[in-house]
Amino acid sequence: MNGVVRARQVLLAGSMILGPVCILLGHLLNVNSAEAPAQYIRDVSAHHAAFVAGSVVVSAGAFLVIPAMIGAMRLALGRGGPLVTIGGLLACIAAAGLGAGTLMLGVVIGMLTPAHASLALQVDQIGQHSSLGSLPFQLAPGLVLGPILVGIGLYRAGLAHRWPAILLAVGAVPLFAAPSGGALAAVLHLPICVAIAGLGVQVWRLSDAGIQDSRTLSHHEARAAQA
Repeated sequence: MNGVVRARQVLLAGSMILGPVCILLGHLLNVNSAEAPAQYIRDVSAHHAAFVAGSVVVSAGAFLVIPAMIGAMRLALGRGGPLVTIGGLLACIAAAGLGAGTLMLGVVIGMLTPAHASLALQVDQIGQHSSLGSLPFQLAPGLVLGPILVGIGLYRAGLAHRWPAILLAVGAVPLFAAPSGGALAAVLHLPICVAIAGLGVQVWRLSDAGIQDSRTLSHHEARAAQA
């Protein structure tokens, strides 16, 4: 494995570990948008800095789900590969939509609060009754169904360590009931985040194994040349 490929693998693995950290931290900082609009705006105004930071960090974590799914596909090149590919594509589409929607919501509501709370309330109410405004969040089921398929596919692929695959499939189920912010949201996202980070460690080890194989091959070639 040459240096460029090694660097790509390390960046991919690093993204798979950093993404879950962003998702957990962002949800812990954020405010639950499922509350009644008036209460939601009051909570945002009261915790404005945390809301803005949480929205940005959650958005970054959502976008980092995309390389995480690419890493999962690298781990299942044979058996289970089609399931991982289908689930990964579903998760990537949903993650892109949620990342963009969360960032948009954080910027717009964050810009209006707390100085223009009444206007922020109107914007939130309009968004809740607009199919276009809620479109990015309507893709959310893909971040549940996608990881379940990926977990099943990875389990069928026969990884050396199967616990991340099992945890990924099982840990995606609580996301159906997860709020968008707060301690409960972070707790319900914890299993799937641990699973993705565990897969990231396996991708990291895969790159290390490639380096060792490359060094072994070079050593054999050198000995053959001397002979």
